[in-house]
Amino acid sequence: FASAKLGFVKRNLEDPEVGVEPVLDAVLQYVPEPRAVVDGPLQLQIASLDYSDFVGRIGIGRVFRGSVRPGDRIVVCGRDGMRPATVKELFIFDKLGRAPSPQVGAGDICAVTGIEGVEIGDNLADPERPEPLPVTEVDRPTISMIFRVNNSPFAGLDGRFLTSRHLRARLYKELESN
Repeated sequence: FASAKLGFVKRNLEDPEVGVEPVLDAVLQYVPEPRAVVDGPLQLQIASLDYSDFVGRIGIGRVFRGSVRPGDRIVVCGRDGMRPATVKELFIFDKLGRAPSPQVGAGDICAVTGIEGVEIGDNLADPERPEPLPVTEVDRPTISMIFRVNNSPFAGLDGRFLTSRHLRARLYKELESN
């Protein structure tokens, strides 16, 4: 039994309120340690995307095996087959932001830049021995929209981006990330 608002966790209703220690103890007791294979060829699977106007698409994923450094030559294994690429920069997640990293190893979650056209589900692998993980399938969108010219009496009187050109640019920019 727990209350985030009051800041307590109890195993039984009769137990005293001691804080969140019982849930942390349960995590240590019941959740298995992650299994990371440090040795072996690189296996990094992209699970999310971000975008920067300076570096383009940023692939975010977990290293399942091996390690990778900036400047390493890799192979991107995706739905369209395999293509060569070079890792430009690596970032690890530090507090609420990203910090550059000289190397990322098995078990780490990182952000990778410099890979043109990276998609969710793509695998980054060692070019000498590519052993990609199964490609993650992304569900098709469940919503559709139709955009039409605004013909209300208040059209064009408020806001900065008022033209269809601005709207189109914004929608295409959203396609670069998740």
